[in-house]
Amino acid sequence: MTGKSTVVGALACQRDSFKFNDFETVVVSCEEQPKKPVSKKKAKIIEDELPVYIIELKDTILFPEGGGQPSDTGYLRYKMEDETVEVPVFYVSRDGLYAKHHVHQFIKVGTNVNVEVNKRRRIDLMQQHTGQHLLSAILEKKYQLKTVSWSMSTPNDGFSHVDPNDYLNFIELTRRLTEEEIDYLNDEINQYITLMPQRITVEESILQGLDSSSKIPDDYDILNGGIVRTIHIGSLDSNQCCGTHLSNTSQLGSIMVIKSQTTVRSTNSRLYFACGTRVFKYANQANQLLNITKQILSSSDIQIPEKTEQLKIQLSNKTKSEQFWMMESAINDSKEIIQNFKQQQQKGLSSGINKTSLFKEDYCTQEYLSRIHKELTNEILKECTDDNNSYVIILGGFDKKTKIASLMIISDLGKSIQDVVNKFNEILPNVRGGGGKNGGKWQGKATDVDVKSWKSLTESFIQEEEELVTNLPNNRNYIT
Repeated sequence: MTGKSTVVGALACQRDSFKFNDFETVVVSCEEQPKKPVSKKKAKIIEDELPVYIIELKDTILFPEGGGQPSDTGYLRYKMEDETVEVPVFYVSRDGLYAKHHVHQFIKVGTNVNVEVNKRRRIDLMQQHTGQHLLSAILEKKYQLKTVSWSMSTPNDGFSHVDPNDYLNFIELTRRLTEEEIDYLNDEINQYITLMPQRITVEESILQGLDSSSKIPDDYDILNGGIVRTIHIGSLDSNQCCGTHLSNTSQLGSIMVIKSQTTVRSTNSRLYFACGTRVFKYANQANQLLNITKQILSSSDIQIPEKTEQLKIQLSNKTKSEQFWMMESAINDSKEIIQNFKQQQQKGLSSGINKTSLFKEDYCTQEYLSRIHKELTNEILKECTDDNNSYVIILGGFDKKTKIASLMIISDLGKSIQDVVNKFNEILPNVRGGGGKNGGKWQGKATDVDVKSWKSLTESFIQEEEELVTNLPNNRNYIT
């Protein structure tokens, strides 16, 4: 039954790209797409997904992805008794010579369906595709630069925040353009839209064979019914292409080529552009970001670079100051810990283990704990340990906003470290970390920690130490 369908190259959408609805056709085949093998971990997710059916129609106005152009989306509608059933088409692919419509609902073979295209999406894709042909033609004519490849973006306008760059497509060239060349491009290309609009025509042909320069995909059987389409932009350009296109360059509205470029493959460059309504959308999003930035900086447009540079310098100075005071605070905390150890040694604890802890809230990050560790290992710890005594230091910091606890254990005994880790796991959720199997340092963190769990942890260690050094004067295990 597949042979009864219209081949890609002669589809209704390619012969009339402005046919958006009221297209009657018939279902030729409908098969459920096999689910791909997945791991056990993902099995439940896959089970909950809707089945996908691949539908082939006798002809279609929905374009299948190809030639650098994303597929159309739209609807298939058919009558069932007295009701109209609407089936969304979320993707159209090409399988050899034929278009395949991807849906989540089975439709019986032989069913008459009415097809509708997502008009706004189709026009947008046509504007980008025709714009690329025009841009590439001017680059080749003026600078003898051939387009190596190109990519069309598909921004999701349904999101509340769209990055302006999501509206940009790019073409890859063999060299970087100068700013002057891009200025010329912007002027010249828009001349073909406003003052010298070019008629766009499509030529269909059947080839007996392909040469090495052909752009026809390997899986498109040109010798068994395949059709080659050539897109002509006036006398300016002629290129093989399967995509849907505008009928006149004036329908582009406008084209914007931006000056930011990206270097790829050492010498090649990506040149970014937008066409049609995307130019307005890009400008609108960029203007919104500009206005937000102006409000934050309390500046005019032209003052933004200067104000930003000032903030950069201020931030750098504050960071240096913060690093200094962090170091001072870490030294003081280290001295408190060492003082505790000395008091324990003087009292001659029977356990032979000097143990102390430090728990802080707010800004006590892993970086801060690492600074304390550095201070403790810089000769200081050696002053209060000997062959007869071991040590365990438990450090912790808790950020209430992120609900993350930063944790560190320092000990000369791997067993002592593991005992503390076990206690972490008993009280806190999602503890992750490593190190210190043979003594030294274990560091990690716990996520989704609530205030109650954190308080329980700190009180547990303080109580343990109080029991250990009940009669020590001026013992200073503390939470700050």
